[in-house]
Amino acid sequence: MPSGRTLAAAMVGGLKLRPTGSVVEFGPGTGSFTQAVLNAQPAGGRYLGVELAPEFVSHLRERFPDQDFAQASAADAFDLHADRGLPPADAVLCGLPFASLPAQVQDGVVHAADRLLARGGTFRTFQYRHAFHMVNAKAFRARMDALFGPGQCVAKVLRNVPPACVMSWTR
Repeated sequence: MPSGRTLAAAMVGGLKLRPTGSVVEFGPGTGSFTQAVLNAQPAGGRYLGVELAPEFVSHLRERFPDQDFAQASAADAFDLHADRGLPPADAVLCGLPFASLPAQVQDGVVHAADRLLARGGTFRTFQYRHAFHMVNAKAFRARMDALFGPGQCVAKVLRNVPPACVMSWTR
């Protein structure tokens, strides 16, 4: 199921977005978080969505014709961002299912986030309550903690189906 509006609002809540910055979204899917990002982003801010599935990219381009979506792996996001000459990323939002992603894929995502985030920038993702203690989910959090310091569950969204915890790390 696509994420609900409550989870989307929690994903962008409290982000410090600048009119001279950018937001990169890994795995925007159907655009649940994209709309929340665009609503929160100040005028002048730039957006890049990086989605692997071609059917979602087509849908996103139709739904948000003025935004930039690349059909690629999140691991390639830094190069895509640089090729477009985008300003430093104030935030990287991620809808990828880390509980089911192997270590190699997680490493690529973490490396891309590390290269993209400006000083003071924030990486946000969510983990479903039922998957929070799965081995791959814990491994992902450990990778992020090692790089950015301890992450925080900044919101527990019980009204989402399934319930989720919004995780946040700041450079």
